[in-house]
This record gives sequence, structure tokens and C-alpha cells, in this order.
Amino acid sequence: MQKRGPMKWKEKSVELTENLFKGDKSHVTDPIRFWDAYFMLPVNVSFLTNLLQTTSEEILLDVKDNLHQLFEASLGYVKQHSTVDVHDRARQLHAMELLACLVRQLFLKKRLSHFNIIQLLTGLDHANTMFSSLVQAIGERLLDPASRSQALKLAIILSAGNDNVNQNHLNGYFMQNDLSDTFLKILVDKDVAQNELLDTVALWGMLANYSKSEIRNPYSTRLSRCKDTRVLEALVVLYANLLPSMTSRYIELKDDEQTVTKSIVSYMTSWFSGPASNSSTAIDIDNLESAANLPPYESALFLVLYDLISSNPHFIISLLHICTQHSEEKQDINPLAELISYSSYLFQHNRNSRSYIYTRLILLILLCLCENYSVLKHIAKEETQINVRLCRQRPTPLPLVKKPRSLFCAILDVLLIFLKYNIRKKLDLVTYKIALFIMHRILLYLKNYSQERLEYHWSELWSTLTATLHFTVSHLEELKTRDDFDAYISSMMNIFNLSLNHGEEFLPDVLSYDTLYYEIIRASDDFMVLARHVSRTTTRKSPPDRSPTLSYSDFENIKMVCNHFNPVLEEWQSSNGRTFLTPEKVMAVIKDNYDTLELSPVEKVERYTSYTELPAEMAFFRQVLRMATTDYIACITERDNQSVVDQENSKVTTSS
Repeated sequence: MQKRGPMKWKEKSVELTENLFKGDKSHVTDPIRFWDAYFMLPVNVSFLTNLLQTTSEEILLDVKDNLHQLFEASLGYVKQHSTVDVHDRARQLHAMELLACLVRQLFLKKRLSHFNIIQLLTGLDHANTMFSSLVQAIGERLLDPASRSQALKLAIILSAGNDNVNQNHLNGYFMQNDLSDTFLKILVDKDVAQNELLDTVALWGMLANYSKSEIRNPYSTRLSRCKDTRVLEALVVLYANLLPSMTSRYIELKDDEQTVTKSIVSYMTSWFSGPASNSSTAIDIDNLESAANLPPYESALFLVLYDLISSNPHFIISLLHICTQHSEEKQDINPLAELISYSSYLFQHNRNSRSYIYTRLILLILLCLCENYSVLKHIAKEETQINVRLCRQRPTPLPLVKKPRSLFCAILDVLLIFLKYNIRKKLDLVTYKIALFIMHRILLYLKNYSQERLEYHWSELWSTLTATLHFTVSHLEELKTRDDFDAYISSMMNIFNLSLNHGEEFLPDVLSYDTLYYEIIRASDDFMVLARHVSRTTTRKSPPDRSPTLSYSDFENIKMVCNHFNPVLEEWQSSNGRTFLTPEKVMAVIKDNYDTLELSPVEKVERYTSYTELPAEMAFFRQVLRMATTDYIACITERDNQSVVDQENSKVTTSS
């Protein structure tokens, strides 16, 4: 006789769910009893996910009556008030968990339209009533700590749809039933869990960016007009705590902290082991498996940070208040310093489409900050100086400065990191233009308002700018037809012209000024190539962001510098029979002949058009919203998976 293998028992919830999807109607006989029993059972999320993924759209439409009743029963339990007993509480949590899985997987079915999904869940006749009722019930569950986590997850899934928030019409029900007050209450609740805070901010950001330029969006309005100091400071602290944990993900790839002890150990290792041992320990940070999920999925929350910084002046006040507290009381958190530190790591690891979007978003955040007079005035104070950890994971890092210094220096360093480590054949002119805008705003503030000259490694800035210029000229044929080319070159020339005409007002010493002239002379050929290109191009495109247009006159002072010093250098070479000039000789010529140089005023370098999101950045922020939504869903999934692993490990530990 053939032996039978051990019988495989199905979970009761799996068996009942399978029957529902096969069209079984046994629940119709006594629906109250059936659904009470069904929702007492834990949801097998992995089974339900697989079932929905493997069931065709046609079969789903065939069993739509059962899906209607499943949705209606789930809604009934979600709507129950917080006075429910322990059994009904379990049913309520299971109902929200099931709805989240069901809605998510239906939206991921490629051949199901929004119309089909409504048809499957509620039917067209009852959609308005049932979805409005669901959003209202979610609002009530959000205020109950026992159900808040599941309610937040369900709300995020409902708003996300297939990750294209703007195309998800279910968000219309969130617009009709404004949950902004609920979000504010959660954010000021001192007992709320950290993950629930993050979920609340992520949900608010998704809803605030839903068709915000086309409709009256209550979430966007509330985000930009919120004056509640408790809420705003809670948001500042949230980001101040989140940013270091995100930065640590990059540091895990390669610890780049330079300490005296590490330097001695590294030196001694290389002395005794030789260069071969040194090279064998080199880390290829681009090919590490742990780098695959970078930037961290929590980067989705930068969308809300951008909204707050760009549109809510009261948030800026709270941000600076927390930063001032740090300076005066030597507290651990400084939100601005943490943002700058994280930016340096992101910019050095900008290697995929996700990092590109967040790099551009962070640059826009920095631009908004550097166009805000209150922020610049705060940074300019001597007591706000701080030591900011900046990324040094790739070759030829910037000079290491260990003493506290102005945040202007740290921001300039971050911009140089961006310029140095993002040069590639398909140069992204938009992000480079934004980086140069930020640099211009800082130099202009230093020129107009700062009482102190900025101690900084200016030679690094000049050489990085001319290296970027050289790359541009080398790829001129490919770049010159791009829409943002003129604005990009104009923004670079503004920095050179501002520094030439007004450098003595913010540069700390003569050497910093002389190295500017040295780098310009060294890049003479590149400047002349660009100048000739601009002179031949008679029609100039008006930049979409209303930045100053490029003109041949932008090169006038550069030409004056080159025409003033180059003949002297050539004459010295000829009279001394030298083929090459040493840097020392060029610097000596600059010092000896500087007094006779005359420059023309360039008025446009002292003004700029402030950043506005619309219309230039509208398309980009649609991309940001979609990416942020996808990433935050991934963040929740990652968290849920980790929770399952932790539970399994806990069981093993308990049993042993």
C-alpha cells in the first residue's frame, strides 16, 4: 500500500478567502455570524497578496458580488467606535489590514482601470457613500492609539493607488473629508510612536500634493499656513532626528570619519604592509549590495520638508528657533547641519534615477533656504558656527576642517561636492544650474550684508568652477542645444563676475583673490570658446524660471583679465626662453600687475529672480510625488517584513 504523506492543513482564513474568490455564497445564509467569525481570524497577508496577483482580472470581475460584500463587511468593522470590546477590536484591525492588502493589489493589476476597481469594491452606485464613509472612519481610527498604525497604513494605500497619486480619484474623498486637524493632533501627541509620526507626515505630503495646482487642496493650504508652534517644532525635531539615521546608511558602506587614531593606524598599516595590502582593502562603494536601496526610502519625506520650507514662513521661524537653541544650549540636534551633512552623502552617491530626483529636490530646498534673508542672517552669526560631518568616501575629498566654522562654508563644500562628483557625459544642466544659483545667493549675501569676510578654501571653489567650465566646453556640441544651457552658463558667469567685481568685500585675504585670477587665466581658452559661441548665437531662449538671460557682455570682464595678464606672461616667456609657466610665476605677475587692471561694473550679478515652483518645476514635482509615494510604500513594506522577522526570532528565542 502506498504511504500517504502528512496531511497539509489550511488555515481557516485561507480556506474561507479561497471560497470567496471562487464565488462561494455560503456567507449569504447568515452574514453577521459569517463575517464575525471571518474577521476574528488573523489576515494571512502573503496568501491574500499571492491570490490577488494570480487571479485574472476576468475572474475578479466574475466574483465582484462577493468582493462588494467583503468590502462592505470590512467597512462596517472599521466604522465601529472605540468602545468596542476586545473581540471587535481584533475584527476592526483585521478589517483594515485586509482592506489595505486588497486595495493595494487591485491597483497593481495592470488591466484593471480605476472604473473597474470601483466596480469591484463598491459598485458604481454606492461608491460615493461608501468611500466617504471609509475616509471618515479612518479619521476616527487615527485618533485612537490602538488602531492608529493600521489606519495610517490603510489611508496611505488608499491615497497611493498605483503610486500615481494625481491620477487616483479616490483622493477626491480625502479632499471632501479633510483630515488635517487629525494630523495636527497626532503630531503634538507626545506618546505617539515614531513610525506613526513618519506615516502621518508622509500621508499629509501625498494628500497636500494631490492636484495642488489644479484644485483647492485643503491639505496643501493647511501645510503652508500652519502657525501652531508645537506642530511646527515637532516637525523640525522629526527631521532633525531622521536625517542622522539616514546619513548612517551611507556611513555603513564605508566609514569615512578621519580621526587622529585612524590616521595613525592607517599610516602604520601602510608602512608595515606595503601598498599591495592597502589596495586590497579598497572598497568599491558603487558595487556594494547594501548600496542598492540607497537613498533610504524615508527620502520620501523630503517632499513635505520642501513644501514647508518653500511655502510656510512660520516653519522657518521654528526651524531657526531650534537651531538657535542648539547654538546656545549645545544640544545634540541641529536640523540645518544634519541636512547639509546628509546632502553631502547623497550628492556623492547620485548614481540612479531615485538619487537624481532627491538630489534635485534637496538642491531646491537649499535654494529656498539661501533665498531666505532670515536663514542667511542666522547662518552669518558667529555663535552658529559648527563642525559638520561631510562625505569623504570618494577620492580627492575637499580639505578636512575639524574646527567649528560657518554653515556658509559647509553649504559651499556641499555644492563643490555636487559639482565634482556629478560630472558625466550627459551633464544634468538643471541641477548644475540650481547648485550655481545657491552659490550665487550665498556670495551675494556675503557681499551685501556680512560684517565678516568668510574664511574658506576659496582656491577649491575657483578650481572646481573652472574644471566644470572646461568639461562644459569639451562637450559644447552636445550641451549647447539643451533648453537650460544658457541659464546654466549665465549662472556660472554671474559667480565669476560677482567675485571679480566685489570679491574684496567677502574674500578674507589677497591670496584668495589672486587664486581667482590665476584660475581664470588658466581657463582663458575655455572662456574664449564660450564667448565666441555666445557671440555667434543671435537668438537667445528665455529661461523658464525667469533667470537672467545669457549675453556676450557677461564675458567682458573675463576678457579684460585675460587681455591684461596674458601679454605680460607671454612677454616674460619670450624674453626668458621658457615654454611653460610655473604657478608661482603666474601668481607673481598677478600681484605685480593687478593695480593697473580696470573692470566694468556688471549690474545684473547683484539681482536675481526668486525661486518659484510654478510653472518651471510643475512636471518635476509630479515625478517627485510619484517617486515619494513608491518609496514610502516600500518603506512600510520593509518595516512590515522586519516586524515579521522579529516576531519569528522572538518565537525561536522563547521556545529555546
